[in-house]
Amino acid sequence: MLQFIALGAILFALHGLFGKRDMEAPEKIVVSASQIANLGDGFRRTWKRPPREDELRGLIEDYIRDEVFYRAGRAAGLDRDDAVVRRRVRQKMEFLAEEISIPEPTDAELAAYLASHQERFRTEDSLTFRQVFLSASRRAGTIDVDAERLAAALSAAGAEAGTAELGGDPFLLGADFRAVPLHDVAQTFGDGFAERAFAAEQGRWQGPVASPFGLHFIFITERTKGSLPPLDTIRPAVARQWAEARRIEAEEKLYQTLRDRYEITVEAASSRTTAAARQ
Repeated sequence: MLQFIALGAILFALHGLFGKRDMEAPEKIVVSASQIANLGDGFRRTWKRPPREDELRGLIEDYIRDEVFYRAGRAAGLDRDDAVVRRRVRQKMEFLAEEISIPEPTDAELAAYLASHQERFRTEDSLTFRQVFLSASRRAGTIDVDAERLAAALSAAGAEAGTAELGGDPFLLGADFRAVPLHDVAQTFGDGFAERAFAAEQGRWQGPVASPFGLHFIFITERTKGSLPPLDTIRPAVARQWAEARRIEAEEKLYQTLRDRYEITVEAASSRTTAAARQ
């Protein structure tokens, strides 16, 4: 109840403040050349290089956003008893935009969001395969010769060859891998291994395929294409991303509404700052 009362008071204060100012000339926000230089210097100290022109424009726009939210929040009394006033007031205004603007999504809204952002939720292609492994550390001087011998043995044995009796080395994660997504294969064996494995022909021994561990001969038994899961199975993930998108949209809408109430002047940057930005 106290939270609802506080929220109502804030909204009432903002409405009263800006409703009155609608009849008056807009307040002015001036971004001076010295302030622009300070923004550039701060960037340089952090990143050890001067900002590019687009980065400097972004710093200026962020400064204006700070000032707009700061003034609106201060006018509503949000700066009371707060040590880091500007940043905290901006955060409070952004939180306010989130709290008052995001309803619970309907099934139709989630379905539409999923349909328009399929790439975020589609499962990866996966492989089921077995391997015979030759360790680079154990076979430092003989691995190439051993690989030739093993290739011949696998070719003669065919698809029914058992990995245990072919003379390979033990591998920490074993010899059999079931329905492993592309990302996990790359994370375990490296990008080069994953690329070759997912391009390999199914149903026969192939290799050697190199990894940071050594050489691998692989037999692909099943390949599964990625797919888009039904909404019911991934509803929480879709709802989280939908809510985040709505939050960003609501915050930007509030910012633009508040920003439009100011006359903003950005002075020309000093020659030193402009030259640094072009480097």
